[in-house]
Amino acid sequence: MGLTLLVGATGHSWRSWLEGYNGRVCVADPHLGDFGYPGRVGELVDGKIVEWRFVGSLEGTRNPLGLILGCLDLVRGWEEGVILGPEGRDSPASRQMLISLAQAMGVERIVMPEGCGFAGWGWPVGPEEVAVSTDFPVIVKDAQRRARWLSLLEDSGLHEVVLADVRVMGARLGSGRRVDLGCGLAEVGGGVLHWVTREEVGEDRIAGLVNEFHVGRVNLVDPRSYHGTVCSFAHEDGRDFAMGVVKRFDEGRGVVEILSPAVVPAPVRILKVGSLRVDSQGREIGEHAPWAV
Repeated sequence: MGLTLLVGATGHSWRSWLEGYNGRVCVADPHLGDFGYPGRVGELVDGKIVEWRFVGSLEGTRNPLGLILGCLDLVRGWEEGVILGPEGRDSPASRQMLISLAQAMGVERIVMPEGCGFAGWGWPVGPEEVAVSTDFPVIVKDAQRRARWLSLLEDSGLHEVVLADVRVMGARLGSGRRVDLGCGLAEVGGGVLHWVTREEVGEDRIAGLVNEFHVGRVNLVDPRSYHGTVCSFAHEDGRDFAMGVVKRFDEGRGVVEILSPAVVPAPVRILKVGSLRVDSQGREIGEHAPWAV
C-alpha cells in the first residue's frame, strides 16, 4: 500500500484516525509531546518513540533538512506505513517543507483535514480531505511538552563535553578555525569571526579584528546564550542516542556542561545543537535565530 502522509492542521488531531491503524508510524511533527520528548522525529511503536532523529526545534521549518532526512532514515526499507506530518501553516516555508517531505518520501497517499485550505498547494499526489477529531487545547499541549522536558531534566546526569573532542552540528560554533583572542572561544569561518566571550568589546577592537582576520563581521555571543539549549548526543555515523539540555558553557575551558539521561560519561562523537531553549522548570523560553550561536 506504500506510504501515507497525514498533513496536520491547527485545532485538528489524528488520534481517532490512528486508533484503527496497526501498521508502522513515523512521527514527523517535532512539536508533539504525545509520545516522548519534542524536538525530534521518530518511529512509533505501542504509543512510544523507539527510534528517533534530532530536529532541535518545535517548528520543522527551522530545520527542514533535519526533519526530512530524519524521516527518510527512519522509514528506509518500509513497504508501507503512515507519516504523521507537522501542521501546515499559511506560509511559503511551511508549504515548501511539506511538499518536499511528500516528494522525498515518495508517498502514495496524502490525507488532510476537511477545509484546512492546503489541498491546492500542488502536491505530488492528489490529497484526500477527511473529517478528523478536534485537538486538545493549546494550554494542554503546552503542559504536556513541559512535563516531557521536566522528565528529561529530572532523569539526567551531568556530562562535560570537550568541544575539541567532538564535531558540532546545528550551530555556528564548531564550524570554523579556532583562533586565540586572549579570552573566550573564537573561530573564523564563512567570512565571520564568531567570538564567545563575557568581555565588553568596543567598536575599535571589532574594527581591528575585521581587518586582522579579513572577515565581513564579528559575531559576539555571551556564553550564557547557550544555556538551556536543547541538544543531542550522536555517534560517529550521525545516529542520535540521547537528548540533552545545555546547563553551562565554560568558554575558558572549551567545555559544555550538558544534562542528559545518557549514562555518564557518554561516548559523544557529534554534538547536535538545536535552536529551542528550555529553563530549569521545563518551560520553553524561545528559540535562537538560525546560525546565531
